[in-house]
Amino acid sequence: MFIPKTMSCEKPAMLSPPADLTDEEEVSAYIKEKICVYSNFPKPGADFSDVTSLLLDPIAFQVAIDALKLRYADKGITHVVSTESRGFIFGAPLALALQAAFVPVRRARRLPGDVVGVDYVSGYYSGRMEVHLDAIPNGGRVVIIDDLVASGKTLKVTVELVENLGGEVVECGCVINSLHSTELLENIPLYGLTTI
Repeated sequence: MFIPKTMSCEKPAMLSPPADLTDEEEVSAYIKEKICVYSNFPKPGADFSDVTSLLLDPIAFQVAIDALKLRYADKGITHVVSTESRGFIFGAPLALALQAAFVPVRRARRLPGDVVGVDYVSGYYSGRMEVHLDAIPNGGRVVIIDDLVASGKTLKVTVELVENLGGEVVECGCVINSLHSTELLENIPLYGLTTI
C-alpha cells in the first residue's frame, strides 16, 4: 500500500491570489507563502528555497507567469533565456506568453550543433554552460529568467553568453531573489517576484 509522504514544510494557505498583479507587495507575499524552505539542504548550514512547492498549486504557478508577463510585456523582449533545469519551468511559459523565442542554456555537451560556452564555478555546479551559436541574433532584446538567484554566478555566466552572441540583456528576472548584492551583475537590473 502506498502511503504519501508529507512535505516537511507543509503550512496552511492563508492568502488568496492577488486581485491586482501590479501590486508587487501582494504578489510577493502570495508567492512567498507558496515556497517551502528546507534547512541543511543541499549541504549542512544551507537553506534551500524550493519552487516545486509553488508548482504544485496551478493557480500560484499561473500567478507567477502572469506577473512576469506583465513586467516584460512592454519591454520589446524578443528572447527569453533560461538555464537548466528549473529556469526552464518559468522561462518557457513566459516566452510563450510574450510571443518571444525561448533559448535554453545547458551544461556542456548537452546541446547538439554549434555552441558557444563559458566556464564557471557556482555553489551547486562547476563546469561549462553552453548555448546554440545561432540562438540570439545581434541586437536581440533578452530577459534572463531563473527560478532562484542565490549567488548571482549563474546569471553572470548567462549574461556573458547572451552578450557574446550580440544580445542585449534588458533585465534578469526570477521567482525568488535571495541575492544580497547585485555587484556581480554590474549594470543589469535584477527583479524577483519575492525575496527569501
